[in-house]
Amino acid sequence: MRKYDIKDKYKKINKCLDIIGLILAVALVIMTFIYWVKAPDIIPTHYNFKGEVDAYGSKNTIFILLPIALMSYIGIAILSKFPQVYNYPVEINPRNKEKQYLMASTFIRVLNVETIAIFFYIQMSISTAMSSGKNLSIIFLPISLFILFGSIGFYIYKAIKYK
Repeated sequence: MRKYDIKDKYKKINKCLDIIGLILAVALVIMTFIYWVKAPDIIPTHYNFKGEVDAYGSKNTIFILLPIALMSYIGIAILSKFPQVYNYPVEINPRNKEKQYLMASTFIRVLNVETIAIFFYIQMSISTAMSSGKNLSIIFLPISLFILFGSIGFYIYKAIKYK
């Protein structure tokens, strides 16, 4: 009987996270072009803290978020392959090196998926506002921040636990 290998668990999780992130990135590109074709000449370009549209602009502004999202996604995806360059909340030593690198690499992938999902949601909200006049949900910002900082806090907790 083969002993359970922690590396296999992380390999599967990381592969799933990479696939989810790639699907979201491709969907973001496709959706952006589909909505651009259907968009009126003037679209919402900014929301205030209440989720209300407070600025409008050309439909070409749909393309502003796309390169930012894709550059972020690609940069973080590349960074996830090099855990030895990260800053860690604990000292890395030969005993904890492998576990810390695996956890950190997975954490970076989780952040990447969360980030591309947030960009996807924002782009969808702009598109929805164009067609129906609906505003961005008022709870979008608190939920997004909770998810991002929750992931960071969870990672720090686990990193310290397994130092």
